[in-house]
Amino acid sequence: MRLFLFTIITSIMMSGTLFAQTDYSNLDNNKGTSMEPILARAEPLVKKIENKGNEIVRMEYDLIFDTKSTTRTLFNGWTYGIVAFGDYRIKDIDIAVYKKSRGEWKIVEKDAENDHEATVIIKPYRDEEYKIDITVYKFNKDYTAGHYGLLIFHE
Repeated sequence: MRLFLFTIITSIMMSGTLFAQTDYSNLDNNKGTSMEPILARAEPLVKKIENKGNEIVRMEYDLIFDTKSTTRTLFNGWTYGIVAFGDYRIKDIDIAVYKKSRGEWKIVEKDAENDHEATVIIKPYRDEEYKIDITVYKFNKDYTAGHYGLLIFHE
């Protein structure tokens, strides 16, 4: 199953080149308020995930300046893929996933590659809540904010 998800994640990462070739600079006339670029970025990712027979169980979009956190209960018996991606203003986005241990959040997986997309795989051994941190490590020149997308899926 991990190989299956790895194949999906690899093809998701390769699809990022389509987004990188699209010019969204004219949307700055809206002062960066348009959600069109992040939705356009999500569309090929959603298609690849679903065409491989996976089910997206959460989609999230928001404005980000540095780090955003969200929580999600993940269930034993499933292998989850978690993908964070940025719009044209975000050059490098990272993701870290934590679970509670003795009352404190402890990191279980992260993707801190130098890329506009981050992906991790989580296989919970019991049903429990996980915290997901999405962090913009670097914006493209002249930007201090952007939109991010988060997709959580399982086989």
